[in-house]
Amino acid sequence: MKKKVLKSNVIQNIMDRAIEINRGCQENCRDFQIMVSPMRENTLILRWTTIDISNIDKPLQYYRYECFKIDGTPQLCSIHYSNQEEANAFFWSLESLYNQQFAIDHKL
Repeated sequence: MKKKVLKSNVIQNIMDRAIEINRGCQENCRDFQIMVSPMRENTLILRWTTIDISNIDKPLQYYRYECFKIDGTPQLCSIHYSNQEEANAFFWSLESLYNQQFAIDHKL
């Protein structure tokens, strides 16, 4: 896959959504990334990590996803897998184009 370069307004639109997500996050949300996958052509994927520390002895970490059109506008899509093999294929196909540890740090 050819490396894509994101325009600053696209990053801004998607990271504005990350700020909204962070504000509503009941867990600890971090590591916001804008990604692409050949399994989802013409789609930008915002991926972030949620960490539930309600049980300090067994914290739970999950990846969450939202889809965007190439111009940074939201797209209604879900990332679901029919089996573990498909999930792994999607996970390994992801390429990060932009990474930001915390949404509140967003500055271009």
